[in-house]
Amino acid sequence: MAVLGAACSKRAKEEEPPLAATPAPTPASSVPARGRDAFVGSATCAPCHQAQSDAYVGSHHAKALVTPSQELAKERFDGSHFSSKLGGATKFALKDGAPVVTTPGADAKAQTLPISYVSGVWPLEQYVVQAERGKLQSLGVVWDSRTKSEGGNRWLHVYGPDGIAPSDSLFFTSASQNWNHTCADCHSTLVERRYDASADSFDTRWAELSVGCEACHGPGAEHVRTAKAGGPIAPFSARLKASDPWVRSTTGSPVPHTQDGVEVTVCAPCHSRRTPLKEGFIASDPFLDSFEPELLWAGRYHADGQVEGEVYEWGSFLQSRMYQAGVRCSDCHSPHSGKPLAEGNNLCVRCHEPARFDVEAHSHHTGTSAPRCIDCHMPPKTFMQIDERRDHSIRIPRPDRSVEFGTPNACNACHTKESSTWARDAAAKWYPTLLARPHFGLALAKDRTGTPDAVPALRELAEDSRAPAIARATALDRLGRHPGEKNLRALQAALSNPEPLVVYGAVLGAAELPPDQRRTLLLPAVTHRIRAVRIAAAQALADVRLDELPVGKRSALERAFGELEESFDVSASQAGSHVERSAFELARGQVDKARASLATALRIQPCLAEAHLNLADLERAQGDEAAAERAIRAALACDPESAAAHHALGLWQVRAHDSIAAQGSLRKAVKLAPADARFSYVLAVALSGADSHAEAIRILDASLGHHPNDVLSLQALERSLRQTGQDERAAETRRRIETLLRQ
Repeated sequence: MAVLGAACSKRAKEEEPPLAATPAPTPASSVPARGRDAFVGSATCAPCHQAQSDAYVGSHHAKALVTPSQELAKERFDGSHFSSKLGGATKFALKDGAPVVTTPGADAKAQTLPISYVSGVWPLEQYVVQAERGKLQSLGVVWDSRTKSEGGNRWLHVYGPDGIAPSDSLFFTSASQNWNHTCADCHSTLVERRYDASADSFDTRWAELSVGCEACHGPGAEHVRTAKAGGPIAPFSARLKASDPWVRSTTGSPVPHTQDGVEVTVCAPCHSRRTPLKEGFIASDPFLDSFEPELLWAGRYHADGQVEGEVYEWGSFLQSRMYQAGVRCSDCHSPHSGKPLAEGNNLCVRCHEPARFDVEAHSHHTGTSAPRCIDCHMPPKTFMQIDERRDHSIRIPRPDRSVEFGTPNACNACHTKESSTWARDAAAKWYPTLLARPHFGLALAKDRTGTPDAVPALRELAEDSRAPAIARATALDRLGRHPGEKNLRALQAALSNPEPLVVYGAVLGAAELPPDQRRTLLLPAVTHRIRAVRIAAAQALADVRLDELPVGKRSALERAFGELEESFDVSASQAGSHVERSAFELARGQVDKARASLATALRIQPCLAEAHLNLADLERAQGDEAAAERAIRAALACDPESAAAHHALGLWQVRAHDSIAAQGSLRKAVKLAPADARFSYVLAVALSGADSHAEAIRILDASLGHHPNDVLSLQALERSLRQTGQDERAAETRRRIETLLRQ
């Protein structure tokens, strides 16, 4: 994914024409009246809102996407080169006065492309190039805008000094780096991707090139019309307002406010990791009506919810006590300039009593080495090589959790030569009650590491109304993977929760249940007021036969299926969307449509192993084992290190009664993905079937080291233990299974 962060570029001078040969945005007839023709542009706002406009003009939002100025072109495109081991040589120059880049393309041959736009100014500038059929692509070689003394004023590659090869799925020509789909709707205002799958082309439109006033306030035409008319002025659709004054309590911290539910929702679409569900969102739309958010999942967040991958701020901020207390983005950031309202600790002591918190007695550090508040409570993580961003979960450092679960902590980020045990003991001396202080992250960490009490801990979190909604949603998503009556009741209760994010998590969890339970729980969810909930429920109910439902439920499910199809259309330029669509169509019994969707996926991304493997499943379901083998072999040709492909080949070889070859393929899958419990389970079953019980036990023991609570693996282990006469250990394993099933 091409990620630009909250950076901006130098703004083109108003009197200079764009240098890139890019067509000017034109009105799109498919946008409804509340859409493009209701937007007036940021320049219209300035005469009546001069102070806000002056702050905005220099902001990262105003410069989220601009055409390159003459000045910038002369500074950057002077014939300079950047070379990397894998990516080859890239040259930046001017051609007929316009900036161009000469760089290896998908075929590794040099090509010259026009630079259409510049995105980012600090700490880097990234360039958007014009490719064929209306495609805009994010170049991997960027300009480091920092000073030389800071290590900047140079070209670099966002994926490291070696760059990446043209065959890499993250290379700038790939669909994953396509600006129209991946980046545009957060760098411009009211974007319609307008992708034509049959022609593999874009006709992307926007209301304003950069992130304008109306991106946050909503369309302004009616507001302007009524203001000029001299009567009552119509409000913007997103009714943003300043926070009430904060008053400190006796604790030294401010008295909580009620979270207004508007401002953070307005910021969320561009400051979260999410998947679009429809085109052309505007600021007044509920976030979950336009997007499907990512929860606190592995690879994105550490086990306790701290930032791991590039997730931006929303998912972290929702975890914070600040958010729970009613703090909004504009309580710390100027909404128009984007800058902090104060520098250093002066920002924090606007609300927190400095005599209590900005003192040595609180931080236990003195002098020039004393950390700032944000160093302990918002530790940084660097993305795109140089872009440092801070964790907005704003939490108390917990080195004790580092000792227990291996999660990071702010203490050891500075004290790198010390152990987490040292940090834990030091923190416990300063704050004796710290180790007993509850935090929702404990339940999530227990689930990741598979402690014996993980499932009850997840359920307790899911049912805790005081816990952050995103943490509860994550717990509910995980609960669906654990069988049990108590978990089923927790999911059922959560589906009627007033908080949409909690309901969304419950739908994801219920989607993992057996068909009868899933259908009973989720059919009511297809009429939920929030689109993300309806779509997630529809996807989980794809195998439900409409002719078996009463007319009312049938119509509701059909409407939800339509919204799901629309969400596939929004991401139609991405091969993965067609793979998802094919799975939905196959579950609906629409084999020909499913096959066509996979063909489209492979046309967009010919070497997508996932698509080949889904095609293999389709062929197997149709009884064509020869075609299934061909598809599996194609997946392996695309990705020889795909554990899923080796696993699929092993299953095919089992069906072909070639047990020796099957064991070899299944072993390869486990070697490539030792933490995948399913791969280990299948190999163990195959080994047990060949009376290789000792090896099966070894494989299962290793797998259970990663997933101690996996019931299927435990059941297979019990069977192999009994086969080898290890009755005492088998009985112990049986007790473990029964305990898990009772939880």
